[in-house]
Amino acid sequence: MENPAPLPDTAPEVSPDGANTAQSPVRYVLFPRKGGWSSFPYPDIAALLSIEGEVYYVSSLTQTEDVPPVITVISFPEAEQLLLEPRTVAVVAHPYWLMATASLEPELCIVLLPEPAGNEAESPLWESSISKLVGIADLVGTSSETRYMKLLFQGVRAIWLGGEDPAPAGTMQKDDFEVPLRDFELLFLHALRQILSGTPDSVTLLQCSVRADFYRQLRAKAGAHETISFLLAAYEYLLEDPRAINSLQEAFSHAVLNGRSDCVVSHYRFLSAIHARSGKLEDALLVYGISAADEQERHHYEQLCRWFEAGEDQLVRAELLRMNDDYGNALRILDELGGETARHWKFRIYQETGRVEEALALVHAVDIQDDASRRDYQQLSGSALALRGERHGAVRHFLETALEDENALARIVELELLDHAVQQLLGEVP
Repeated sequence: MENPAPLPDTAPEVSPDGANTAQSPVRYVLFPRKGGWSSFPYPDIAALLSIEGEVYYVSSLTQTEDVPPVITVISFPEAEQLLLEPRTVAVVAHPYWLMATASLEPELCIVLLPEPAGNEAESPLWESSISKLVGIADLVGTSSETRYMKLLFQGVRAIWLGGEDPAPAGTMQKDDFEVPLRDFELLFLHALRQILSGTPDSVTLLQCSVRADFYRQLRAKAGAHETISFLLAAYEYLLEDPRAINSLQEAFSHAVLNGRSDCVVSHYRFLSAIHARSGKLEDALLVYGISAADEQERHHYEQLCRWFEAGEDQLVRAELLRMNDDYGNALRILDELGGETARHWKFRIYQETGRVEEALALVHAVDIQDDASRRDYQQLSGSALALRGERHGAVRHFLETALEDENALARIVELELLDHAVQQLLGEVP
């Protein structure tokens, strides 16, 4: 059995020239979910932030009995003023704060994604808001490993706030006390310090290594298993571990044995990403061709083959990764590749992942020559204006588009729904 990857200690981050990067204390402004402090999804993370700096909790109430004494309750207008000051971080714990917090343009934004409550997961507003909120975040935490995996494939700086081991993995000093920390708390602390100091991310691969070790040990105990082997393959892929192929083939074999009718697409196709990332494009194309499930996918496969024959290897590689939801690595390839085709594919990725401003920045005049593209551009511009807090401009763009596309009216309704949701989150309305 392999030893798990070592976790970092809690020494302050050090810059490349050896200078300690510790600065003045940071203020953290918490934008909570509905229901008061008792419903805050990550109280342990809030406690960790209170050790690192001053913590404020946004509510319409002047004070609530259950908020810990180390946390100060402030109004939304006070939060707006506080976030104008340096070394102040927005910590968003519900996706419906999207427009309210994005328009404040905080210096840094940390998103702590909650699990949906009630019928939230059924609302299209839920996933749409999460997508756009993640698009402006500097660090995202989630207790869902499925969500965490999705974020990693998108290239998002993320921490999985969960784990099986309740034992402390390290400690941090607070005055004369040593505070024990679990592994994910230790990793979150280091990710936090890295974004505050502008240090490159070293935590993502470390947590991936920890999770890969966990599933490798679980597989050794339980034997080959469809889900265990697939998750192991995904982490090994992210780590560029060549064992990912064997783990995936094992997962696919068990999916077949379990009678999964969709396993060619859900499991086998992932092999095309593994081959593409390692540069084996012929093998990757063969796998994707076998997994092409309908006429549209078969047409796309033929297009990829034509690009490959024309020597567009990197474009084929990026597209195979994109079709396997590996947006992060696809974007890195497209950035290096440059050119008009790469720009168009980057635009599509930014649209699919809710990165509105980056998508808008890639639009050229030549792209909006017909009615359909003009409508899309108006909607994208409206979304960008809404995120900037320019409500009237956003509504005008949506209304102009609605003359030809009634779906644009839904964007205006979303703005109203988010306004009402913020009132609920503040405790102003039931």
